[in-house]
Amino acid sequence: MTLTIIQHMQKNKRNKTLVDSYKDFQKSGDNIYKVNKDVYRNICIEFNEMLIDYIISDSGEVSLPCRLGTLRIKKIKSKNRKMVDWKLTKEYGKLIYHLNMHTDGYYYKWHWKKKTALFTNKSVYSFVPLRRHKREVAQLLKDNKVDYFI
Repeated sequence: MTLTIIQHMQKNKRNKTLVDSYKDFQKSGDNIYKVNKDVYRNICIEFNEMLIDYIISDSGEVSLPCRLGTLRIKKIKSKNRKMVDWKLTKEYGKLIYHLNMHTDGYYYKWHWKKKTALFTNKSVYSFVPLRRHKREVAQLLKDNKVDYFI
């Protein structure tokens, strides 16, 4: 029986997209604005970019609607965590680690705080930013243009 449940869960495992969101928007009876899919998509993308820019550039924390938690970039003091510098490792043929001298030994990660969120199965959900947003944070930290909170 557990095998059947696992197979069923894997079969239904997929990310939600803006197309899914648009379908839900159309089904809801409270949408008084008749908006086509392209306009809806552009509004959502622009709004999400504004939120991400606020988090990255202004060290902001965004409270997600419907009590889904908060999203921010978290500053963490590195204890014994060593990250491999793959570029230098490939160049010199031996394992070389990042020293994070430009951040005084801190590393940074995107953090979705779900502790106060009101939905079930919180541990199943995750937030993964786009690669370009990760690179933007890294470049701002290297240039000492921004700092985030612990």
